[in-house]
Amino acid sequence: MRKPNLRFSAPRWRNSEAGFTDAAERYVLEVIDFYNVRAAWHRRFYRLSGAVVILVGAALPVLTALDFPGKSGAISAAGFLVAITTALKSLYRWDVSWILLRETEIELTRVYLQWRAGGIGPDRGDASSRSANALLDEVFRIRRRESSQFFKNLPDPGPAVQPVNGPAGTRAAH
Repeated sequence: MRKPNLRFSAPRWRNSEAGFTDAAERYVLEVIDFYNVRAAWHRRFYRLSGAVVILVGAALPVLTALDFPGKSGAISAAGFLVAITTALKSLYRWDVSWILLRETEIELTRVYLQWRAGGIGPDRGDASSRSANALLDEVFRIRRRESSQFFKNLPDPGPAVQPVNGPAGTRAAH
C-alpha cells in the first residue's frame, strides 16, 4: 500500500527517467494522495470546529450560573472561542470543501483505475504516451471542474474600495 503524500501544496510535474507514461502515472497518484490528505484535514477541521462550538456554547449557561474567581474572564473567553470558531468555519467552509475534495479524489481514483484497466485513451489496453495523455486530460478536466465549483460558491465580496485621491477625502472620479 502506498504511503499518502503529506505535502500540503499541489503536486507538480516531474520528468521521469523511465519516460512520460511513468511520470504521468506518478503525477496522477500524487494528485490523488493530495486530495485525500486535504479532504481528511477538512473533515477533521469541520468536526473539531463543530464540537468546539457545541461544547463551549453549551458550557456558557453553566459558566454564568456558577460563582468563581475569574468568572467574567471565563465567560468572555468562551464567547470569544465560539465566535472565532464559528467565523473560521464559515470562512473556510470546511464542510463544503470536505465534500468537494472527497468527490474529486474519488473521481480521480476512478479515472486512474479505468486507465490502468486500459479503458482510457485511443489505444486502449496499453499504457502508451497517448493513453497517458488521455489520462492527464481527464485529471486536468476533473481538477478544473473542482476548482470552478469551489470558487462559484464563494460569497461575493462586493465592490472594491476605491482609493482616496482627491482633496478632503473625496474619491477620484472614474
